[in-house]
Amino acid sequence: YDAFFKDNSSIHIPKAYETLCTDRLLTLEWIDGESIFTKLNEHQEYRDNLGKLLFQAWYEPFYKQGMIHADPHPGNYLVLNSEHLSIALLDFGCVRYFSHTFIDGVKNLYNALRHNDQDLAVHAYTQWGFFNLNKEIIDIINNWAKLLYDPLLDDRVRTIQQTSSGVMGWEMAQKVHNTLHKAGGIRPPQEFVFMDRAAVGIGSVLMRLNAKQNWHRLFEEMIQ
Repeated sequence: YDAFFKDNSSIHIPKAYETLCTDRLLTLEWIDGESIFTKLNEHQEYRDNLGKLLFQAWYEPFYKQGMIHADPHPGNYLVLNSEHLSIALLDFGCVRYFSHTFIDGVKNLYNALRHNDQDLAVHAYTQWGFFNLNKEIIDIINNWAKLLYDPLLDDRVRTIQQTSSGVMGWEMAQKVHNTLHKAGGIRPPQEFVFMDRAAVGIGSVLMRLNAKQNWHRLFEEMIQ
């Protein structure tokens, strides 16, 4: 992550003290900063820019390097006091690496939803690790995908979700997992679980900020 963001002065990665690390303990430098909850009443432009930084911090490494910080709750980053707005990412104990096939599947699902292409959607789910799909399971995953991809398909400036809280996202995620289990005992692929956790988590944070961006265009820039 440090190498990935080395040319981005707005996203700071704490230094790791290798001599104080073990296979199960990561020792990082102390960073002074503020919680997102101290920024909820900042003016709209500030919150919009902060939201953009958070979106980039989580998703650029995924689409460009195949890695994701899968634990994006508010305690895992800080807003830094500096001359220009910047953030620090913390706690790298839940990082997941994804194959090119899986990332292509994420892009293919985006295009499938954009063009209402059911065959491409099924192909994308197969790339994610779902097999033996039937209509019931496809419908279940499609409901989840439509919620997740909604802001990415909408070419306008808007909040990340058109609801006042993150409850809808969490409820949909839980419903998908429960229903998949009942529909023949299918266990979602591990990659799906990590992607789900990260997407819903960062979405909830962006909703708390009420940050507005054209998420569609930010996403299009990333997947190029």
